Order: sequence, then structure tokens, then C-alpha cells
Amino acid sequence: MLAWIPFLQPAPGVSSYWWALVFPLSIGVSMAWRAVRQKDLHGYWPSVARMSAQIVVGMLSLFVGLAIIIRVIMPLMPVD
Repeated sequence: MLAWIPFLQPAPGVSSYWWALVFPLSIGVSMAWRAVRQKDLHGYWPSVARMSAQIVVGMLSLFVGLAIIIRVIMPLMPVD
């Protein structure tokens, strides 16, 4: 921990499960966005849950799309 340089190296202890941080990040972003945009608190938590799910599904679909491009399409392209 003494030799760790923030913003230049991955945080020690978190690097093995960094992908799991998308869940609290999406919940925090959804809570802040809905708190600013919603006129009243009626239906606040269901809209936060819906937006969090949309963020997670969007991130997963981006991962799958990029994985298909990198592992399937890129090897088929000519080298020239």
C-alpha cells in the first residue's frame, strides 16, 4: 500500500473484482439523476431501480458487442 500511486495504478485489493463496482456506481448515478429530475418523490425508488437496471444492461450489452468485435470480427480482417 505504501508504493501505490493513485490514478496511475489499480487500487490494491479491488483489482480482482472491479467489475462488481458497476452496481453501486449505477445506483448512485441513478439516485442523483432522479433526485434532480423528478418533481416529487412519488415513484422515486422504482424509477431509480429501473434506471440502474438500464445502466447495467447497457454496460453488459456494450461488453458483449465489443467482445464480439474483438474476438470474432477483428481476426477475420485482412492484415494489409
